[in-house]
Amino acid sequence: MKEEKEQTVIDKTYLFLENYREMERYINDAVSEVSQIPDAGRYNISAERAFLQSIRECRAETVILFEHLKQALASLKEDAEAAGEAYKYEALEAVYIKGMTYEEVVRETGCGKNSPKKWCKAMIPRLAIKLFGAKALENDANCIENKNNLNKTG
Repeated sequence: MKEEKEQTVIDKTYLFLENYREMERYINDAVSEVSQIPDAGRYNISAERAFLQSIRECRAETVILFEHLKQALASLKEDAEAAGEAYKYEALEAVYIKGMTYEEVVRETGCGKNSPKKWCKAMIPRLAIKLFGAKALENDANCIENKNNLNKTG
């Protein structure tokens, strides 16, 4: 049986970014109140109240995560601008928030073919720290240690 690899904070950061627009859509579109159901009288809604409560709880968790992600992105943008690397943040935003492809970013900015992907890759660990705090640093140290161990044995 294959061992499951533990998801790292970097993996989770990618997952959050890749699903940014879907989380936003869920927050806006989740049916969590009887008043959102057209012609609700046709259904036995009283039996479904527990399910609606479950949706409200999921929506609340999503709102909290989404707002945390938005704050972390705003902080990352500030840091990138202060460091003269606003273009790296803009590439990340274009790809993950606006849904553009790397090719579209290349066409829009006139940069090299691989640059947007490299810039996004450089921004992800910084965003992970803003999302996960010290846990991101621990995880980063473990990744470095594992790579060093592989290099010694491989």
